[in-house]
Amino acid sequence: MISLQDVQAAQRRISPYIVRTPLLRIPALDGPLGCQVYLKFEGFQIMGAFKIRGAMNKALSLTPEELSKGLVCASSGNHAQGVACAAQRLGTRSVIVMPTNANPVKLAGVKSFGGQVELVGTLSSQREARAQELVEQEGMVNVHPYADPYVAAGQGTMGLEILEDLPDVAAVAVPIGGGGMISGISTAVKGLAPQVKTIGVEPAGAPRYSKSRAAGRPIELDHVDTMADGTRTDHANPDNFEMIQARVDELCTVEDPYIRKAMALLMSKAKLTVEPSGAMPVAAALAGVLPVKPEDKVVFVLSGGNVDPALAAEILAEV
Repeated sequence: MISLQDVQAAQRRISPYIVRTPLLRIPALDGPLGCQVYLKFEGFQIMGAFKIRGAMNKALSLTPEELSKGLVCASSGNHAQGVACAAQRLGTRSVIVMPTNANPVKLAGVKSFGGQVELVGTLSSQREARAQELVEQEGMVNVHPYADPYVAAGQGTMGLEILEDLPDVAAVAVPIGGGGMISGISTAVKGLAPQVKTIGVEPAGAPRYSKSRAAGRPIELDHVDTMADGTRTDHANPDNFEMIQARVDELCTVEDPYIRKAMALLMSKAKLTVEPSGAMPVAAALAGVLPVKPEDKVVFVLSGGNVDPALAAEILAEV
């Protein structure tokens, strides 16, 4: 398991390369969400999502020889952009293995940062197999989207920023895909302020860690079905499961219709365009499954803003 010191080292390493995103107090959301609302919006990052943190921390940990071989990753989109962006900034090449149903905004983003794209299958396991082939055949460094301690530590820097900006925070609600982000954030939060509640939110159509917690072991799903394209991982990572078990107080799941409602609410009340995966914590509060009270100061981590414009228009038309 990564440590608080690993996250603090990541913060020192990546700070020249990332945006220290602000914590936004949005009173207009207090009533609908049932608490005092603070938003940590990672859409302000250069590539529109939190993934630049972990990708940059991993890339900066490499030797010059390793970096010269190039970076490869398997990703549904935001991590893909993070790796491509990190590679471009550090002057090396990247090959990004994306699903055939990739979000077009994220696909375009990868290409804008100079990433070479390969489209492979719809399951994360299929993409990971192709990335491993490139490691073996070309000696590239695989920057895994969530099963890497440097990546998790980089994502955890959000937790440090939250505690710096709001020391009396009661709870931090975080989206869960592969589990690297919540592993990092909960490591930072519990390491510095163990009284703060950490809450993970998964889509009901891909509840890897909720089912793993119920089973007492990491499990693999037979089927994944959710609009939250950044969370379509079909299995629980053993290392992240261990950290989630030790450091995350609550896990909850939310249905897609509430994710749509959360996106619409964030656009209308907070003036933020948040992608489905990033809107999940707000969706959980709307659905009444987030364990918070009106007097609680709650930080909602909104992990990215890379929304397909067609989807954004469709959701706005429903308001």
